[in-house]
Amino acid sequence: MKNYILAAIVLAVVSIVLLIFLVSDPTDPTDVDVTHDYEDGTYRGIYEDQGNQQISIQFDLENGLFTDMSYRKLFYRDNDYLDAEPGDTFYPIRSQHEQALEHLTGRSPDDIDDLYRPGDILDDYEGFSGATVRGTKIRSAIQDGLNRRIYSPANDDFSREIGEYDDGTYRGFFSDAGDQQLNIEFDLINNNLQNLNYRHLYYAGNYYLQAEEGDSIYPIKLQHEQVLDHLESSELSTIFDLHDPGPGELVEDIDGFTGATLRASKIFSSMIDALNRGLYQPADEDYDREIDDYPTGRYRGVYGERGQQQVSIQFYVMDGEFTDLTYRHLEYGDTYYHELEEGDEQYPVAVQYEYVLAYLDGKPLDALFDLYYPEEFIEDIDVYTGATLRANKVLSAIKDGFNRGIY
Repeated sequence: MKNYILAAIVLAVVSIVLLIFLVSDPTDPTDVDVTHDYEDGTYRGIYEDQGNQQISIQFDLENGLFTDMSYRKLFYRDNDYLDAEPGDTFYPIRSQHEQALEHLTGRSPDDIDDLYRPGDILDDYEGFSGATVRGTKIRSAIQDGLNRRIYSPANDDFSREIGEYDDGTYRGFFSDAGDQQLNIEFDLINNNLQNLNYRHLYYAGNYYLQAEEGDSIYPIKLQHEQVLDHLESSELSTIFDLHDPGPGELVEDIDGFTGATLRASKIFSSMIDALNRGLYQPADEDYDREIDDYPTGRYRGVYGERGQQQVSIQFYVMDGEFTDLTYRHLEYGDTYYHELEEGDEQYPVAVQYEYVLAYLDGKPLDALFDLYYPEEFIEDIDVYTGATLRANKVLSAIKDGFNRGIY
């Protein structure tokens, strides 16, 4: 009799456990394992390729889980999917991309890897298969947002910790809603900021660096310069002043433009992007050549400057070596180097850029740092010397690819 009672109790307990498991919400915060330590607040990231910003995304994190996820740009081949409405040809694609964000809402950043298998989480919609959605682009944009750290903190209780960085020059940029808005350069000497300057400052059709005294937008240019004046000769951790106390305390009100409305978060994001990319140009040869072990797979990254996506690159890592490196976009000024043909005036420059990829192919990953001194392995062609080739732009794009993870 006792055995029957014991068996009945065990069966009841098992039934209750199974019932709880079956009816529990898979996105319930208590059911999600959170292994990353991201701070509460708003994040913004992008995915760019082949000369275009294809995805711009914003999301919040609350207690380590995604909330309020939305696209600020969703574009491919002249199609702006965010403009699509029910009945439009591309509305199903917009709906599938929005479904991807719905899947992640309430989940941990660990779950962005679900986007590697979009067919498992997205519905087929009016002939558009969920499996064909480029979930890796969404994932790359989200990872970029996480890499840039917090865009707008939820409160003042955020970490001001920052690492130690090699001496030299750094460059980074902030893009949003289809445009590169801010491009910054600065030097670090003993982890102190020096020689900060904007290489691009743009918003809604206005090029602020071109503004002169008397122009209606000139006060905004001055306020942005005041931010750099505040950071000049300060310890690197001073960049967190852009969040707290914030621009309202750092920037003067000028002609009706209040310092509090300055988007200092864009400056912060571009500076973190620069640090993530590592040295653009070392101050000397005493810099760290260590590089992480990256898993086998395909990677994509970009380098942007002065409002342009100048380098878009794809490469593979196989057993700790580079392989199959290709440019998806190579632009400077009005020249698209990846489209040049033999006989074009600047074709030798395009050839030299191809030499860079050929040099890396089959080499270990730390060969990337040889790109700081391209004159040591790039031949002079006609009047174009290897020493003047901007191979560090390629290096920066590759570092961006690594930072985003496997594509």
